[in-house]
Formats: sequence, structure tokens, C-alpha cells
Amino acid sequence: MKTAYQRKVGLFRIFANATLAIVAVLCIAAIVTSPAFGADVCTRYAAMVTREAQAVNGINTPVPMFLGQIRQESTCRADVTASDNGRGLAQFMDGTSRQVASLYPELGPPDPYNPRWAIRALIRYDTWIYSRVKGRNACHRWAAALKGYNAGPGYVQQAQAKSPDPLTWFGVTEFVLTRQSPQNFEYSRTYPHKILFKHQPLFAAYGTTICLPRPTT
Repeated sequence: MKTAYQRKVGLFRIFANATLAIVAVLCIAAIVTSPAFGADVCTRYAAMVTREAQAVNGINTPVPMFLGQIRQESTCRADVTASDNGRGLAQFMDGTSRQVASLYPELGPPDPYNPRWAIRALIRYDTWIYSRVKGRNACHRWAAALKGYNAGPGYVQQAQAKSPDPLTWFGVTEFVLTRQSPQNFEYSRTYPHKILFKHQPLFAAYGTTICLPRPTT
């Protein structure tokens, strides 16, 4: 039979082990939910994004922006399928995958779950939209292009056609209503903000950033 002392020691060990287990769980949760954890996952694609972005847009292309966009789209999970059937790293819908593959035959057939295909397609599609929207500088123009990636470039062109200052995206054209539903309009309006001001700074070490610091208008 255990003595009172032995029972106390046993209870203390149980309590100590339980405490250590709780601390370990809390530490893991803090790491996984921190912005840096998502950034670490995404950096596995940094070399590929850098190579493709510079091949398409030149040495000063905003690589951190593209990495931030991939983080926003899929948290850099190549195998994810969203509830709306967005697929892979870039969350391309099937119609958009076919469109991009048609615009850029060098990509080959649509393959959105392939990280290399998705990255090459995202950068080219972003750039294609960028060439079709306006901006008084690269910051405002890339913001308009990002909205176009999420909502469709037609909505951006409609907004700029109606805007009192079509070259200024932030604070002006971003608020011009189009035929989107209110929910979709607000999500796509804030989409550039999330990429440029929340995710992009996590990857600033990988190249030229855009819109930082945040523009005042």
C-alpha cells in the first residue's frame, strides 16, 4: 500500500505532466496561427515565383506581392479545393484555367493543382489584367489588377469608366459600385488590401514591394 507521501508524489507527477501537455498544445497553436507560420509555408515557392515573375515582368517585379496573393488565395496549399471550386495554389476556377491556358499556350493544358503551372498562370494572368486597367502609378494599377483577378477585369473597367478619378484606385475608384452583389463587391474591394498590406510585408525580403508604405489616398 502506498504511503500518503507516495500518493502526493504521484499526484504531483500527473499534474506536472498534464501541465506540460497543455503548454505544448498552446505553443503549437500559437505557432500555427501566427502570420509567420503561413509565410514559412509559402516560402517554399519563393524561388519559383521569383524566377517566373522576373521572366515575365523584369527584375523589379513585385515578387512579395505575388507571394502574398498565393497566401491569400490558398494559404499556399497546392491541393486545396474551395467550396466554390477554386483549385490549387492560385484558386483558379475551371473557366479561368481554360482562359489562361488559351492566352498562354506555352503553359500547356490547365493543371491548377500543379504548383508550377499555377504560379506561372497566376503571374501571367495578373500581368494580362494589369495591361488592361489604369492607374496613376504602379501601386494603384496593381491594386486594380488584383481586384480584377478576384472579381473579373470587366468589373474594374466598369468602375474606372464611371469613376471621377479613374487613375486613383484607393479611396476613389475602389468604392465605385458595379453590378456585383454587395457581398462580392466588398470582398473583391478588400482583396487588394489583404494582399498588399497584410500578406506582402511577410515576404519583403524576396524583392521589390509595391504600395508600401500604405498610400494615403
